[in-house]
Amino acid sequence: MAQPLRALIVEDNPSDAELLVLALRRAGFEPVVERVENAADFKRHLHAGWDLVLSDYSLPQFTGLEALALLHTSGLDLPFIIVSGTIGEETAVQAMREGASDYLLKDRLGRLGPAVKHALEQGRLHREHRRANDALAESEGRFRQLAENIQEVFWIADVGRRQFLYVSPAFSRIWGVSCAELLARPGLWLEAVHPDDRTGTERGFVTHPDGGYDLDYRIVHVDGSIRWIHDKAFPVRNAEGEVYRVVGVAEDVSERHRMEERFLRAQRMEVIGSLTSGISHDLNNILGSMLMAAGLVKSRTTEARDREMLDTVERGAERGARMITQLLTFSRGVEGTRSALKPGVVVEELGGLIRATFPRNINLRISLPKDLLNIVVDATQLHQVLMNLGVNARDAMPAGGTLTVAAENVLLGEAEAQTQPAVRPGWYVVLSVSDTGEGIAPAIIDCIFDPFFTTKEAGKGTGLGLSSVLGIVKSHHGFVTVASKLGKGTTFRIHLPASTESAPPFSSASVGPFPAGNDELVLVVDDEDDVRKVTVRLLEANRYRVLPATCGEDALSLFLQHADTVRVVLTNMHMPGMGGLALLRALRVLKYLKVGFIVASGESQTDLRAEFERLGVVEFLPKPFPPSHLLRAVARAVESAQAVGPAGR
Repeated sequence: MAQPLRALIVEDNPSDAELLVLALRRAGFEPVVERVENAADFKRHLHAGWDLVLSDYSLPQFTGLEALALLHTSGLDLPFIIVSGTIGEETAVQAMREGASDYLLKDRLGRLGPAVKHALEQGRLHREHRRANDALAESEGRFRQLAENIQEVFWIADVGRRQFLYVSPAFSRIWGVSCAELLARPGLWLEAVHPDDRTGTERGFVTHPDGGYDLDYRIVHVDGSIRWIHDKAFPVRNAEGEVYRVVGVAEDVSERHRMEERFLRAQRMEVIGSLTSGISHDLNNILGSMLMAAGLVKSRTTEARDREMLDTVERGAERGARMITQLLTFSRGVEGTRSALKPGVVVEELGGLIRATFPRNINLRISLPKDLLNIVVDATQLHQVLMNLGVNARDAMPAGGTLTVAAENVLLGEAEAQTQPAVRPGWYVVLSVSDTGEGIAPAIIDCIFDPFFTTKEAGKGTGLGLSSVLGIVKSHHGFVTVASKLGKGTTFRIHLPASTESAPPFSSASVGPFPAGNDELVLVVDDEDDVRKVTVRLLEANRYRVLPATCGEDALSLFLQHADTVRVVLTNMHMPGMGGLALLRALRVLKYLKVGFIVASGESQTDLRAEFERLGVVEFLPKPFPPSHLLRAVARAVESAQAVGPAGR
């Protein structure tokens, strides 16, 4: 059966063209042909789906080599055979070099069939090869698009030569050195691995039995930062099943590690907060009885050595109380008494204290803009925050340096706010405390806000200063950031929401001395025997009469018996049976308004502030408290009861 063949014949002699068609038919082809004899016709008919081109070498104003050149520039890949009666050996060789499939003389057309078959087969093989190359190039292009645009490092290594064959560009971004450097020095990636992780990482890479591994390790970037890497490798085997290559993906998982660390730290802090809340009541009762007992005994002795020992007891109890307060501040925050405040006032007051108490080799700089916005804060707590940071800065500069306290207005955008939990976008006042001291090592900077974490010598610090800073700032709906560089210093930035409220004049005036009693009757309600007994002794020693009660039920009964003479009710909050709040509500129902109510508790009661005000509570005493605080509170409660005057029941 004849083989169909579409042939474009470039020939100016119609007779010679007919001879070519006859020769093709004799060779077993069924030809469909088109004859052209100039360049214009050749270009016009070239894209009509031909199987090959048969061209004379010499035509008027046109040659076979020119036709071959036009074929190449057209982008077509067709077999091209020159058939000529005048072509010489040198011209034929040139034609073959320029891409002709074959050539033959017109007086040897018997060879045309084999030449066409050979040219068609070579053309088919060439097209398949080109398609394979195109597919390979496309595959390589897709591979490079993937490998060079992903965030992870893709790499290929030769096991035998222990050398990288390919490393994607992400390596340069994550490691900080170029891919060319790694290919030239294969051990460079391992040199960047953190010394504590290097042995395990090298063992996994070099000695794993099948060449695969799944490792997490740290590297030290060229800028000095520590980055966590998750590196996973897979073996590639040859036909004999031997591992001859390893491919892998290395990913920068530093942010994931930071999030995991923050989550674990939050869990630890939650446990500490729960533990602190659970024991604070008992500890504050213990410390409170110590404080009041020491103060009471000290007021009755004139022996210097005994007073010195009692001073030691008081200082120890006060220090323990401060630690409990700082832990509670960190775990839950403390609301305190908040009002609109010009932050510059507190900064200036802090500056005066620093100049008076810090070493002379520390130079203080204060930078406050005139248009600084107001903030709603507890002034005492803000002073505590800045003072804690100032003391830390002082300790970081034992040889002296510069301490800078500055403030600025900052507009926090949506994207920036999302980097901090429970923070809203908007205007913030940023208070910064900077030093030029030793700096904080990168290895510990994530731990500095943990309770009891400290780098100071034993006895020089409790490790609660920064934790209380964080607790106070968080309770004010703000956040803290820190930047530090070894040998260059540290900057803490306190972000507090700005307020449009106007700020009243700030005053830090202290309370004057307290008066003694005048035989007023005080009902003391506390289930802790030591606290109750010391309180009774302290009040009696200061000319008060006392009715002690161990629970709310006993207190209510005693009050009803002495309703006309009780002037102050001092009650603990948490007691078995009827607690302090239930007792206050019961007394409020009885409408005994000629009484000053005092609440004492070892836990913050900020959520009950409105309820206390409704019930007529005039004083809240956070346990533990020294004798002076108790006596002042009782004196104010007596004064409040007298101001109300007699009332009906």
